[in-house]
Amino acid sequence: MTMEIDTNPYRSLPANINPIEFERFCLKTIEAYAKKERLTDFEIKHNQKVEASDSTYQIDVLAEYTALGCRHKIIIECKRYSRSIERKVISELYAKTLSIGAQKCILISTSGFQSDAVKYAKAHGIALWQICDRYIKHMSNAASRTITSATIWQIEVEKYLPKYFMLEWDCVADYPYDEIYPTQEMYQIARDNARDNLRFKRE
Repeated sequence: MTMEIDTNPYRSLPANINPIEFERFCLKTIEAYAKKERLTDFEIKHNQKVEASDSTYQIDVLAEYTALGCRHKIIIECKRYSRSIERKVISELYAKTLSIGAQKCILISTSGFQSDAVKYAKAHGIALWQICDRYIKHMSNAASRTITSATIWQIEVEKYLPKYFMLEWDCVADYPYDEIYPTQEMYQIARDNARDNLRFKRE
């Protein structure tokens, strides 16, 4: 009998972020994503109570926008967990989405997602976002003591970027491949600042 080994490091490496930072970071990411998608009449509300036919629901973030002449509603749930998210959390969010009549739901977490939770999200079109500490980007270099010029450049650029970054999980691959925050515009500004700073040091 063979034992299946999970090689996804993101699943078990929660971000160490305080509640206030977490809340602000979630809102900044959502706003940046809406700007990137060029959503029309985008509106975002935090900590809302929404009446439905079966209950009153507390929503961490309620976002609305207009497309094809219709008003669309997205509910976003933010989980500051130290353990990977279970399927039950995803299914409860989906049930809430149906009750409220929202067109889409997103779950943002400080930790990764269990495989069965990812499968459920894939089946129901639920977006999974994970906040990560910046240090996880350097895990692949941890075994090497060699500091390359590329590593020095990366460290310099990251001085001008947020402490955390947001990844969107690819539910087919069960792995968070797509970085959605910081934005490409923020990266360009950080690269420009890093270049200027290194030039100043040389001079």
